Amino acid sequence: MASDAPFDPCASEDVAACLPSLAGEGRALVTQIHPSDEMYRFDLAGPHRSPETAAIRYFAAAHSIFRTVSEVVAWRFGNYGGVRSFLDFASGYGRATRFLARALDPARITAAEIDPGAVRFQEQAFGVRGCVCGTDPGALSCPGPFDVVLAVSFFSHLPAARFGAWLACLYALVGDGGVLIFSTHGPELLPEGETMPAAGLAFRPESETARLDQNEYGTSWVTADFVRATAAGSAGRLFAFPRGLCGHQDLYALAKPPHPPGADLRLSRDPLGALMAANVDGGVVMTHGWAAGDRDERPPDVRLHLGRRLVAVSPGEGVIGGRREWGFTFPVSAVSPDAVVRIEAESPRGATRLLVAESLRPYLPGSG
Repeated sequence: MASDAPFDPCASEDVAACLPSLAGEGRALVTQIHPSDEMYRFDLAGPHRSPETAAIRYFAAAHSIFRTVSEVVAWRFGNYGGVRSFLDFASGYGRATRFLARALDPARITAAEIDPGAVRFQEQAFGVRGCVCGTDPGALSCPGPFDVVLAVSFFSHLPAARFGAWLACLYALVGDGGVLIFSTHGPELLPEGETMPAAGLAFRPESETARLDQNEYGTSWVTADFVRATAAGSAGRLFAFPRGLCGHQDLYALAKPPHPPGADLRLSRDPLGALMAANVDGGVVMTHGWAAGDRDERPPDVRLHLGRRLVAVSPGEGVIGGRREWGFTFPVSAVSPDAVVRIEAESPRGATRLLVAESLRPYLPGSG
């Protein structure tokens, strides 16, 4: 992308059609994306991706993060009205910040990021406060304390030497009765053939970003025991949710005393699932995949959208906590070759997972 000007993917009717179910009612969602946004560029780099399908994936992930954070906020503060200050740390170009700024007065949100351009974009686009940070936790200067500190996909990039220091640093910014929310790659996400070291953290000096020192910001995988041991000196109460963020990364909430009375934190995990096979034969599209809900709920429903139309629903059936298979068949003529075919799973609790967002064009004869 040659231009540095933000663009609005909702100029596409297919992208715009997905937004009402994500945004819901309330303040208008800012849908502009900065062309340097690495989360969008990562989505765009996938196989058979177009700007439209990348944007749909981007917004779906952003809303999933927001939904999960909202459950933590509801548990700790009742609702966003009880949150006086919120730090979105390592916020990138505001993938999730845009949803937070609809639920909470943007003046109460501080977006912290190492890239000054990313901070400026969020200040201008969402109206939040900005804080430029570096790689040294000892040099962090963000005006706290904060009721909520959020660090999505930050600890999933840290080497062992930085993990504990950053955890202590961010926890120190949490005000009394507040909470630090962060995510990690669990050991089950380790690349095939690799084993977890006895210490509980594996690290590779490589990541999707080219603008940071890979030895400072690579890719890491950690065990829950490693996180518990690292957080043990904080006096906070740690809650762990395997695959609790977008059904992928492990999620942790470290609550600072005083602890309110009441039930423990319970989060609605996104469904799990994937497309296993798709092909076009004789003018007919055939898709097949699997989906699974949380351990205490029935399997999710799976919905097929062709362009802007919901055309089929496969109801969730099977045992509690079990895995189900799904499949859809439809004629090629049912949708434009460049329209987005979207398949998503929805759990009984209303959590959703985007399973497919592609067009038919790459699968048609002569597409090369």
